[in-house]
Amino acid sequence: MVRLNPLSLLSNPVMFIVELTFFIVAAMAIYPPAFYPVANSSMRIYYVEVSLILLITAWFSTLADALAETQAKNTASSLRSLESEVQSKKIVTEADVRRIVTTPSTALRKGDLILLEKNDVVPIDAEVLEGIGMVDESLLTGESTPVRKAPGDEVIGGSRVISDTLTARVTVNPEDTYISEMIRLVESSKRPRTPNEVAVTTVLIGLTAIFTIIVVALLGLSVTLDLAVDLSVLIALYVCLLPTTIGALLPSIGLSGVSRLYQRKIVAKSGRAVERAGDTDVIILDKTGTITVGNRQAVEFIPVSSHTEKEVGEAAFLSSWHDDTPEGRSLIRLAYEDGFVPRELNALGVSEVYEFSASTRTSGVKISQGTGFMLPKGDKSGRERGRLRRKFEAHQEAGSIIGEDEIEIIKGAPDAIKKIARSIPSNFDALVDEISSQGDTPLAVTRNREVIGVIRLKDVLKPGIREKILSVKVMGIRPVMLTGDQPLTAKSIASEVGIDEYRPEAKPEDKYDIVTREQAETRVVAMIGDGTNDAPALAVADVGLAMNSGTQAAKEAANMVDLESNPAKIIEVVMLGKQLLMTRGAVTTFSIANDVAKYFAIVPVMFATTHPELKALNILGLGLNTAVLSALIFNAAIIPLLIPLAMKGIRFKPTSTMGLFIKNALIYGVGGIIVPFIGIKLIDIALLSIGG
Repeated sequence: MVRLNPLSLLSNPVMFIVELTFFIVAAMAIYPPAFYPVANSSMRIYYVEVSLILLITAWFSTLADALAETQAKNTASSLRSLESEVQSKKIVTEADVRRIVTTPSTALRKGDLILLEKNDVVPIDAEVLEGIGMVDESLLTGESTPVRKAPGDEVIGGSRVISDTLTARVTVNPEDTYISEMIRLVESSKRPRTPNEVAVTTVLIGLTAIFTIIVVALLGLSVTLDLAVDLSVLIALYVCLLPTTIGALLPSIGLSGVSRLYQRKIVAKSGRAVERAGDTDVIILDKTGTITVGNRQAVEFIPVSSHTEKEVGEAAFLSSWHDDTPEGRSLIRLAYEDGFVPRELNALGVSEVYEFSASTRTSGVKISQGTGFMLPKGDKSGRERGRLRRKFEAHQEAGSIIGEDEIEIIKGAPDAIKKIARSIPSNFDALVDEISSQGDTPLAVTRNREVIGVIRLKDVLKPGIREKILSVKVMGIRPVMLTGDQPLTAKSIASEVGIDEYRPEAKPEDKYDIVTREQAETRVVAMIGDGTNDAPALAVADVGLAMNSGTQAAKEAANMVDLESNPAKIIEVVMLGKQLLMTRGAVTTFSIANDVAKYFAIVPVMFATTHPELKALNILGLGLNTAVLSALIFNAAIIPLLIPLAMKGIRFKPTSTMGLFIKNALIYGVGGIIVPFIGIKLIDIALLSIGG
């Protein structure tokens, strides 16, 4: 009921006038003589009915806005679900003796020391003091590749340690964690009126002024010429002609756009950013993480010296059997697909595992050549590997003494492998350099500390990225790819996804140059960024999407922040912006068409008593009172019926702007004319049957 306060409705002039007409008709019902000669005491009940319908119309308009705001408020609640209390291992020093005290994360304070062991959940934001390990931040940042953490690096509360042991110092109090900051950002984000909304509101005010003049003129003619037109009928005509559908749904359309971004865990600081996304002409995309998945996949086994591809593949298979990283799984998959399943697989049950360590940058396995059991043919499941896997309390370091009946397989970074290998093949460095120069990652493999080959790891395309790129191109949006790779690699990736324009060996500051150059040619630019160097470009871009895992400068400069730090979401933002504009256009078209239909349904009936020749235009065969009530009821009912359309948006399929315009004109324009005639007639029949 607070929203029905006239002062609250002042920001929506159309619905303010509807509520004002409610007070006028209500006054007519209370004391008809005050409105002589355009009111009749015998029609009090009719006036009550009209006034109630007008009030319901105003209430329905506030309902749409309330639902949209409720949807937005639910976002902060969903973010709070990420804040969970976990038990931490607090390091306490008493009398020069260090001991571990189990402490709830909510009881930790800035400056406390904590111990982080493998598989521990980081209880709160902290800085690493001792140790080197890998941390999985995918739940919070969206980046699936584990991040190497060393002294001086930050670890985020909620992430998980997946290797080694770290000692860290808490850097924030529980109420100041980055999740808490995001909640505050969501709750404080505002949606100022966008330029399109201001323009549409101006049009609505203009139309309202015109219809006001027309209705006042008709009222004057009715009194002067004694046409016996009831004021309630003129008010009904007035309300039906007003673009009430647009006035009621326009605010909720804009607010629902921001809310739908929230559902995708994107915080929009301004509704204008969402709207501008729909007008985007150019999208600036980083290669890694946006076009490619960022997780390297094995694509080729390359032998060195006199070794064979089969030897390299089998060694890669064995060394990766206990490796659950995306890279390790891809090595097993490629070896299996190429038929390189080693005979030594039956001995993995009695093997020693060299777990990956961020300090050595190697991993592997040492197996005995004794007999064991064979893996069922074709079974590569994690369950079977888990059954075979041998558990160890202590961490095994690669490069320990090898027995005569043992085989040691180690894989790792080329420079790390060179430190433990007995000899280096003459073509090893050239091969590594060649792979690196092509933008791929080399991974060296040794068998009993003899380098036998190199594995090529490649950053593969994200699923469906080609289709997304094609979709934005169909809509007339030009994608531009930036990458630090050398030109040949950049050209290969760009052609693979269908991008015609790309910039290789790009520096972060190149983004700013591209944004300003495109804007100088009156284009609307959308871009992503996560670093301090990206801040100037994010600030000047029409649509700037910052990664939550990025720097504070980038997040403050952008007008959107992706809580999951998924760069590919910039395409979703543009798609949503387009859908928002199409929805607004569809509702506007439907509303204007509705007004035309309601005009031809009411006016012939209104003046038919004094001008009988107008009865021919009453094609629906409506009576005066039922025609007015039917039109008003339809006018009120259409608003809640269109709320789902305003909240979810129209079904959107990427196509040309002209194609979308023609489609909307046909569906919502023609439909907007036909639906009122059908609806008003059905309501009229229902009213007549009720009235007996």
